Formats: sequence, structure tokens, C-alpha cells
Amino acid sequence: MAHLLFPVLTVVVLTLAVTVTLVLRSRKKQKSSQREALRQRLRLITIYDEPKIERLIEFERDELKRKGRPAESIESLMTRAIERWQRDNASAAPLY
Repeated sequence: MAHLLFPVLTVVVLTLAVTVTLVLRSRKKQKSSQREALRQRLRLITIYDEPKIERLIEFERDELKRKGRPAESIESLMTRAIERWQRDNASAAPLY
């Protein structure tokens, strides 16, 4: 019975390893596509001014540090930058 257990356990462990690897790759791709979508939204907001995008993201990072809050992901910082821009510009006349 013990001689059958080893091959079964090996298959189970390998299956789990492959599954975990595939899930992690999938999450990385999702995060990458989310990051790109947020970046594109920031490009539209700033009329493709990349240095301004970096400043908006850095401002959010600095705000978290100033408030003593832990660092957040780049996706979260971009989301915060978009939300702040929307709040700050809510009363502005639309461009289109």
C-alpha cells in the first residue's frame, strides 16, 4: 500500500504546483491589463502628459506617507489619482 502512496502524492503535488503557477500567471495578466486601463484613463485626463501622470501618482504616494498609511499598489495609487482628479474637477465645464 505504501508503494502506491508515493506516486499518487507526487501527482497531487505536481498538479497543485501547476495550478498555482497558472493562477498566479492569470492574476499577473489581469493586474497588468488593469494597470494599462488605469494608465490610459490617466492619459485621457492629462491629455497624454506622461510627466503629469507620474506627478499625480507620486502625489498620492506622498499623501499616504504623510498620513502614516502603508504603501499601496500602483493600481491603487492610479485609482486614487483618478478619483482625486474627478473630485477636483467636478465643477469644471466639460471639454466636449
